[in-house]
Amino acid sequence: MKRINLKVLFTMITMLVLSINMNAQQPDPVQKALDGWSADETLDFIRNFKVTDLTTAKPAALWYHAHASQTNKTAIMLRRQPIMELTESKLPEIGKIEAETNLGTLSLNDYLVHPQSFAQGFVVLHKGEVAYESYPGMDDLDTHFWASVTKVLSSLAVDLLIEDGLIDQNETLGKYVPDFKGSAWENIKIIDALDMSTGLDALDNASQFANPKSVTSRMFRAELGEETKGKVEYMLDVMLDAKPVAESGKHYAYSSVATQSLVFLVEAVSGKSWSDFFDERVWSKMGVEGPLQMHLSPDGIAIVHGPASSNLRDLARIGMLYTPSWSKISTERIVSPDMLDRIMNSPRDKDFYLGGEAGSGERFMDRLGDKTVRTAARQWDAIFEDGDFFKSGLNSQGLYVSPDKDLVIAFFSTEPTHRIQKYLRQIATSGLFD
Repeated sequence: MKRINLKVLFTMITMLVLSINMNAQQPDPVQKALDGWSADETLDFIRNFKVTDLTTAKPAALWYHAHASQTNKTAIMLRRQPIMELTESKLPEIGKIEAETNLGTLSLNDYLVHPQSFAQGFVVLHKGEVAYESYPGMDDLDTHFWASVTKVLSSLAVDLLIEDGLIDQNETLGKYVPDFKGSAWENIKIIDALDMSTGLDALDNASQFANPKSVTSRMFRAELGEETKGKVEYMLDVMLDAKPVAESGKHYAYSSVATQSLVFLVEAVSGKSWSDFFDERVWSKMGVEGPLQMHLSPDGIAIVHGPASSNLRDLARIGMLYTPSWSKISTERIVSPDMLDRIMNSPRDKDFYLGGEAGSGERFMDRLGDKTVRTAARQWDAIFEDGDFFKSGLNSQGLYVSPDKDLVIAFFSTEPTHRIQKYLRQIATSGLFD
């Protein structure tokens, strides 16, 4: 038998132990959000932040998620009601629920503290009580960027005006918005804008993001005050350049520009700025813990397709408006039964969801790891066959609502693959909330 060189063996073991220790000591990327930023770092981000910095999980995106108000003009919606505290009724079993991600099969507890999860906050509310809560990368009262989760606020505002009898969703945008006259937006039905089915060429996809001449890319740059051909454009001027490429109302095709059309609709009908309208009708009625920051373009338009900021529990409170526990966080019922029915029982079907541009629906199902998505509607990315619905945002922000289970899940992250979504249906269908 060949003798083992003890010196070589000792060296190998030492190197292995050092390697394990080095890996174990690698800092969590989001720890920087807790540690804070230097004056030089902050000034550099304020002066040089670009919209492209949001597309990767890097320090600039992490900084922006907590400091968007230092880059964008911001409308502040203050708390108008006494705080309606969320009581705690913890279910430790939630943290033990497992999902398969590209980091392996991990429990929720283990995933949230994994050095590569990029998770910052995760909360589960059941019957209006906190059943699970974790903040691996932020403090509980810190504000954080919602990204495209903000989009559901646009449909909520439109639905309130529908309830008021001031908007007919089967009419066209041009009937209500004079600025849309003579453009491709004029004859788009409001229901089709609500359901991401305008048929216009202003889409959220890789080719349009990469094309600096596309309406989508130009609008994103305009929102951050970045120049196109040597000048900063106005959001509305950019939107009016959109052209029809498909039949509206036929298929789902994800579009942040479609969301912004609803902002101009609300302002035209209500006669108020979008932020003032939403503050008056929604935020001022809620017993929130902090303000809602509604970030604006340089020309003062609320960017409702993406940049809003609040703490995590207040995002979850928005989800509670759609549940039987709404009275625990609001002085009045904001989401009516009819409004809820228009989401849960949308006439849009799976063919509508899967037949659109670049497989928009298929992409959302893959991220969720669940094929029981029936469709999408009213700015929500996924409406499941059991009536639950979900909205995601860039870098893995999310809001999941189950009205029948009186369940809300909300989370913040800085990770572009959306793997955290794999836990949502596992939690909702775990049997813990039946």
